[in-house]
Amino acid sequence: MEVEKLWTREFIFSCLSNLFVFMSMYFLLPILPLFITEVFAGDKGQVGYVFGIFAFAGVIIRPVAGYLLDVMGRKPIAWISISCLFLAMLSYNWMTSLLLLLILRGIHGVCWGVSTTSLATLVTDSIPLKQRGEGIGYYGLSISVAMFIGPILGLDILRYFGYSISFYLGTGLVAIALFCLFALKRQEVYPVSNEKHKGMLEKKVLSYALLVFFLSLLYSGILSFIVLFAKEISIENSEVYFLANALTLVVSRPYAGRVLDKKGPIKIMCIGFLTLFATFICLFFAESYFLFIMSALLLGIGFGIVHSTAITLAINKVDASRRGVVNGTILTAFDLGVGIGSMLLGVLSNYAGLKIMYLVSGFMVLIPFSIFYVTHMIKNKETVVDGKIKVSGKVPSKEEIKTMLKQE
Repeated sequence: MEVEKLWTREFIFSCLSNLFVFMSMYFLLPILPLFITEVFAGDKGQVGYVFGIFAFAGVIIRPVAGYLLDVMGRKPIAWISISCLFLAMLSYNWMTSLLLLLILRGIHGVCWGVSTTSLATLVTDSIPLKQRGEGIGYYGLSISVAMFIGPILGLDILRYFGYSISFYLGTGLVAIALFCLFALKRQEVYPVSNEKHKGMLEKKVLSYALLVFFLSLLYSGILSFIVLFAKEISIENSEVYFLANALTLVVSRPYAGRVLDKKGPIKIMCIGFLTLFATFICLFFAESYFLFIMSALLLGIGFGIVHSTAITLAINKVDASRRGVVNGTILTAFDLGVGIGSMLLGVLSNYAGLKIMYLVSGFMVLIPFSIFYVTHMIKNKETVVDGKIKVSGKVPSKEEIKTMLKQE
């Protein structure tokens, strides 16, 4: 049964649960390198291993998680995975060696991959068709808010209270996410589709997964190296970059969704790709705060538009029984892009410098744009809605949907 309005109990509490799950991860992000180097006397290479095994575990488990969500249901998987995430966060207080920490990070990565995939699917299930773009924009907004608040909160708590209290507070954030699941109504049973058991990756959305892969690959160059770049051009307080980026992300994600719902994806995606190109060109020419901060503002607009729109278009390609697999496919592509991008762009920056790396990244925006151009603007001039209905332009009204279903 199709949802009638956006701001339902299910949508609000699914987004809140997602917010606190992501906040727990970003809360831990700046604490762990210090924990490894100060408590276990680890080096930078060991820090890399600890973060790498987490990312690798998440990438491996996401397709499996998506498949299980479609076979076993959304809410049971969400309950189990977030409960395990709670136990994983709590266990950081009992780490006595780097080996134990590596094992825990692998377990944590699995719990993280399943829980975030299940929450993404719960959110998309709760969004009405006519507002799917806007709803997914708000879902992305919950991640952006967590990305901004989490690291600042984590460092402040660590500074004043130490590692033990920090880990307990991180566990508390997961507990709030778990509590939000209590507010969700009984799991809706979806009609069985002939496509339900066709595998752990969704072939219909591979083009959008490839687009997201290259988008996150380019994004990783900023996530991984913007602090070093700020030092290179003598800019202090590089955290201002992330604040400026978060401010425009807050606006761009819901706005892009509303435009997509009303006018279709072509114009808004072209604006998004053009803004991304300008982001990297600003960094190439940056010598002062002005272009540095301008790049952050443009990144929030461009990334917010392209990422949210790509996810919405992918979700629209299938019916409800395959949404779990689609979310697993897209999130796996994003994680792979960040991991591979950090390594490849790191090699490029070592040989050519960060400015050249950002210039090359700017022209690489043509790759995801070309994928969108070929798959949507040439091959798919129609908009696919829930894998069944094809229309030109904007998402159809409820009356238009009923008429087209009768015609079929």
